[in-house]
Amino acid sequence: MSPTRALLSFVLLPAALHAQSGVPRADLRALADRAFELFEPVGMAVAVVEDGEVAFADGFGERFSGGGEPVLPTTVFQIASCTKAFTAAAVGRLVADGALAWDDRVIDHLPWFRLSDPWITRELTVRDLLCHRSGLATFAGDLLWYGSSYDEDEVFRRAAKLPITKRFRSEFGYQNILYAVAGRVVEKVSGQEFGAFLEQRFFEPLGMDDTAFGFDRLGDGQAPALPHIEGQGIDIVRFGACKPAGAIWSTAQDMAAWVRALLDGGRAGDADVIPAQVLHAAWTPHTPMPAGRRPDAIEDFRSYGLGWFLTVEHGKKVVEHDGGMPGYLSKVTLVPEDRFGMVVLHNTDTPLLTTALRAAVLAARNGGDGEAVLQRYAEAASDRRARAADEVRAREAERVEGTEPSLALAGYAGLYRDEILGDARVELRDDELHLRILPSGQTFHGALAHWHHDVFRVDFPDRFLPFALVAFRIGSDGVVEGFGIDCPIPDFDFDALSFRRVGD
Repeated sequence: MSPTRALLSFVLLPAALHAQSGVPRADLRALADRAFELFEPVGMAVAVVEDGEVAFADGFGERFSGGGEPVLPTTVFQIASCTKAFTAAAVGRLVADGALAWDDRVIDHLPWFRLSDPWITRELTVRDLLCHRSGLATFAGDLLWYGSSYDEDEVFRRAAKLPITKRFRSEFGYQNILYAVAGRVVEKVSGQEFGAFLEQRFFEPLGMDDTAFGFDRLGDGQAPALPHIEGQGIDIVRFGACKPAGAIWSTAQDMAAWVRALLDGGRAGDADVIPAQVLHAAWTPHTPMPAGRRPDAIEDFRSYGLGWFLTVEHGKKVVEHDGGMPGYLSKVTLVPEDRFGMVVLHNTDTPLLTTALRAAVLAARNGGDGEAVLQRYAEAASDRRARAADEVRAREAERVEGTEPSLALAGYAGLYRDEILGDARVELRDDELHLRILPSGQTFHGALAHWHHDVFRVDFPDRFLPFALVAFRIGSDGVVEGFGIDCPIPDFDFDALSFRRVGD
């Protein structure tokens, strides 16, 4: 059964929207209801903007599973990487003010900044920070801040060792750490703390009173939607570093105000919040994305601007961004030519929901069958779950039964070091090995259960992560040299980790 949907909605237009390609309010509600029924999130909030007005804003389901508290358009969600559009706009605001240029070199503002390639370090521009073409791989270095005790300065120091694996300014590599660097540029040039800059330049003039840069800035009376994985509540992941990449909390109602301003040329009433030239730069392709699988796939035209993904659908530019943190997913979609935008926020690990509802509404706007689109995505989601289960079974089937570790368990205990992430300790306690990655000890720790040969399984307490296999390397002298971690999740590059033994 689906959770109880909220009754409160804000409707500022009559049922028939004014745009020629608009979707009647009743149809928007029907599509949102159907998406909620098919994908069964715990809670969801949706807002649609058309012709400069909020055409629809509603909440569905519950703030937390079984709690009975309805999600409203004013319920706060973590918007994760939808934050990046605000960070790019913050940089753009300074560019428009003449305090900064898109193509200023980063080191001219932050002399301490380093990447592992000296030439890229010297040439990297502020624009490069925002369009994911630095040469770093997608998600490279994210284990430095996710669940880590490192402060941002330490993250930057260690990120300077990350290998350059892409072609500079030619290949796309999605980066969170470099968005934090962009935030530092804003602080250096403006003289303001980054969150205060966002509040003064964007949140306050747009009336985004329920929006906060970071969980710790939420008001005492704000009760956020809580995150869930497979229907069960989990702890909120809080940012200790890299906040400009994804730390904003907001509501469907507040995000509708943001979307309205974007579609009105960056204006809110008489205020020029985001100058039009900044939007033009942000919505101009900078970095091409990998081509789609089919020769005629619309993804062939996909690119990244500055804080936004760009593509063409039905002959019109579509500007959008997704956000995801454990238990939260979000999506903001704009069709600037039509002055149309929508926001979908939810607190469940259902990755196709935001894309499905967005696709359904866009299809309905162009005369298609939105419900049929939702059904196709629901079937795809079911197929994806089945494939994921098959992959787990296949992984388990690769286990070699009847093997024993090469050494007594005490032989695996010791202090290990990855040159970028830092130290890990393997300890023997009550005849059982335990792993703890020290800078991320609250997230990456657990008992090691023998899997096969010199490989051990660990189930980290973070339910966002699949089970991991820790493979020890034995030297020719019969002593453990180090270990690697196999944890197949696209959000983090565990394959890049290589721990070597440095002590007992």
